[in-house]
Amino acid sequence: MTHTSNNPSAIRSQKWLIEALLSLLEEKPYHKISIKEIAEKANLDRSTFYRHFDSKQALLEQYLDSLAQEYLRRLEAGENMDMGKVSKIFVAFWIEHIDFIRLTRKNDLDSLLLKAFNKHLPSIHRLTKDKFSYSMNEAYMEFALAFNAGGMWNILMKWVDSDFKHSYDDLIKAFEEISRFNFFR
Repeated sequence: MTHTSNNPSAIRSQKWLIEALLSLLEEKPYHKISIKEIAEKANLDRSTFYRHFDSKQALLEQYLDSLAQEYLRRLEAGENMDMGKVSKIFVAFWIEHIDFIRLTRKNDLDSLLLKAFNKHLPSIHRLTKDKFSYSMNEAYMEFALAFNAGGMWNILMKWVDSDFKHSYDDLIKAFEEISRFNFFR
């Protein structure tokens, strides 16, 4: 149901609800957070919540979509792309949102995050296809994007699970090394 609106009051209410959910996630598990708590934390009525969202998952999905849009803007700004540059943008982006990644992982919500990003794979392809020095048969592009997105995501999750045992540079080197054996090089 998520209503997108140009109404400043609606945009502000949605922002407050998202901030409230993120704040509550720091205090307690996702499955124990009620819509009533989210609305109260945002200093709004439950009816305001339901005016904008069907569920707390819909609220979370709107936030995830906004993250995906932000990531797309960063990819769009890149030039002369290769997997090294893509991985640097990817890792730098998620380092900025590392507290959120920790919360999603802790609450078993990282699959929703991956799903939100997978939804944008066609846009990622459109934005980057002319930036790589090589090309791929369009018939297989959907699979190639899914392969790379899943691999990059799993490397990121492994890094989070290891409590960031490896450095940023190690992570980038791993991406670059893996891409040497990947069809996306």
